[in-house]
Amino acid sequence: MHGLVAVRFNGAWHRQDPRGNRPGVDARFSLAGERLAFAPAPESNEMDYPVLYAEPHPTVLAALKAAPDRSWLWKSLPDAL
Repeated sequence: MHGLVAVRFNGAWHRQDPRGNRPGVDARFSLAGERLAFAPAPESNEMDYPVLYAEPHPTVLAALKAAPDRSWLWKSLPDAL
């Protein structure tokens, strides 16, 4: 799912969706629970990974550092860790 960010507050991670509100979309900032602008679309191979890690996996970090641009990154990110 594109666009999610995590905020660490009072010792816990809280996922937030900064894509904003508009008619029919309520993604206001909340520490009480997630308010996602859009649900993942499985038909588009989107999925939600609710687990947050304190540090990126070394393989992912290496791919991000080596990427000259986004199109290269899309072709180079690992499918599994």
